[in-house]
Amino acid sequence: MTSKRFGSPNFTKVQWELCIEMKRYNTFAIYLRQTGPNGMGGLVNTQYEIFMVKNKIRRVFSRSTNKFENQDKLGYSNVADILEEIFENSTLNLQCKVSADWYAAIDNLKFTYRYMWEEELFSDCVIKVADRAIKTHRCILAKNSKVFRKMFEQTEMIEGVTVCFREVTIIDFKPEPVQAMLDFFYTGEVNKDVMEKHVEAIFAIAHKYQVLPLKYECEVFMTNLIDDEKILKYCGMVHFYDAPTLEKGCKVYIQINKEKFLKSKGWEEVEEVYPKLAIRILKSVVCDNICF
Repeated sequence: MTSKRFGSPNFTKVQWELCIEMKRYNTFAIYLRQTGPNGMGGLVNTQYEIFMVKNKIRRVFSRSTNKFENQDKLGYSNVADILEEIFENSTLNLQCKVSADWYAAIDNLKFTYRYMWEEELFSDCVIKVADRAIKTHRCILAKNSKVFRKMFEQTEMIEGVTVCFREVTIIDFKPEPVQAMLDFFYTGEVNKDVMEKHVEAIFAIAHKYQVLPLKYECEVFMTNLIDDEKILKYCGMVHFYDAPTLEKGCKVYIQINKEKFLKSKGWEEVEEVYPKLAIRILKSVVCDNICF
């Protein structure tokens, strides 16, 4: 059985439906199915909670974590004790809250610019990093980054002739994050293997050059990597770089593991190094007000 599809008029590319399947031995499978948008192999970071309320008592069947999930079966749970509820009331009233992050994708970016970049077609700018020289296009750099745009708007006079900058030297990043940022400019994506190896550096360069869609993608990717060892470093990134999606992921992780984590040395370090952020996280965890 499935519910009617529901969604938001401001986010028409995505819809959800609640599903319930009868299994063996009077057991039911309850989950949320999401249709759209195209994600990373069907994996999404949608925030949700599936629950029912009876006699003012709220029973939660499943809720999202900081991990990616298959969008076809979000929160898949086997429940064995709801048959009596169905027989008693001849109905089962399931409820769901959903929250999803979204940004406007650049239409057809991957196909429009990939060939132009790979073929170095009418390139008019060179990015120099370490011992590499990467040919690019100023219009693409300026379109994707406010920092590059401001840089190219500046001109200098040489013998009475106005000359625009045609060479950019980057000394504070290694070639890999620079290449990843340029890949994103021209194709709208970053190779998954590159993300796994360099996501923090890519996040940092996206922040410096004000590439907000890429910064968001990095936050989503890091959210899936949160654990006891990484959380102090990630809290530092939230503190210094203003990373709301990563902060939400940290809150969800601590909420799920609060019985253990709030007594750990890792939490003591977060409180000591980032006291204001720790208070903000703790308030959200205590009030259970993270996603909605």
